[in-house]
Amino acid sequence: LSSGINAEWPLRPGNGSVHDILWGMPDPIMAKLHDLNLAPSSNFSLQSNGSTDPAALTAATTVHTGFADINDIGTYSRFHGRNSSGCWGTPEANVINGTDGTQFSPLRIYNKTQPVSIYNEQLYRSVDMEFVEETSYSGITCYSHRIPAWALQNVTFNPSNAGYYAYTYNGMLNLTKCSGGIPLFVTKPFFLDADSRLTANISLNVKPNKTLHDTYLCVEPYTGIVIDGHKRIQISVQTQAQNNNITGMLQYLRDAFVPIIYVDEHGSITRDLKSTLRSSLLIPVQVVHVLVYVVLAMATVMLLAALTLGVRVALLRYRAIPEREDDRRVIVREEEITSDSVRMVYWSLITNKLCIYINSM
Repeated sequence: LSSGINAEWPLRPGNGSVHDILWGMPDPIMAKLHDLNLAPSSNFSLQSNGSTDPAALTAATTVHTGFADINDIGTYSRFHGRNSSGCWGTPEANVINGTDGTQFSPLRIYNKTQPVSIYNEQLYRSVDMEFVEETSYSGITCYSHRIPAWALQNVTFNPSNAGYYAYTYNGMLNLTKCSGGIPLFVTKPFFLDADSRLTANISLNVKPNKTLHDTYLCVEPYTGIVIDGHKRIQISVQTQAQNNNITGMLQYLRDAFVPIIYVDEHGSITRDLKSTLRSSLLIPVQVVHVLVYVVLAMATVMLLAALTLGVRVALLRYRAIPEREDDRRVIVREEEITSDSVRMVYWSLITNKLCIYINSM
């Protein structure tokens, strides 16, 4: 099969410009598939040219601003005028949910394990990317999210994926219905995390590596913006062995999923934006964190000092109370003695006066 492709397929290194590969170029495989009514066109292209479709030009894509609910910031309200992808088997599978993968809800530091939802136009579906680990990019702390295994499992392992026609092998997304009947399947590059039987009838010169071939997004937790990310996918076409007398390239066909292209889209924060993020947000946040600990330490010291002082005052009062009571008893006793003496002197004077008065009579 590889010899037939190398002989007749121009889509290989050195053939075709980027413009032709993106928007369309003559292709012998697509031409043969078109002759067999298995493809809508004889050209190969990675995406359709929406500028030639008046309906696509007038259909607006709207996103939530986050004014009503900050958690909805950046999420699609309608995509090209639609709120459903329209090519999957269930309403749940067709729902357009999430953002374009560049912005998510802020303040994720309070719930770091919360997944991020994205809608991918090329895959025609939404997917929740799960939190994997806390890491850093260029010295900025971020949360790494990756596509979970259950998102690409077949119905045997995940029955909810029946809406995505997941009736083949694990690790694949069946795009046949979404691509006009062309048997296209999306996997991670070099069938990373996919069923090992997918490589039985093909030869790969590269071994899959999770670090080099997995899709991930690195989300800054305070702002929710993506500061680094890779979208890595591989598109394969399903081929079947032909029993009839066919000449040319198709005689090499066998039952297999043949990779036709591997895409790695990368984006990261710019140097200017990184500097702005540090000066306007990260440094003030670090200062606030330090001040919080300083205030807590000062409050703890003041509380301990107040408790110590309170205990000391209570002890002093406890020791001073008996002394004052004794003093009060002494004073009262003295007052009592002094009062009795005065009364005795008073009555003595009165008695003497009466005696003198009687004698004078």
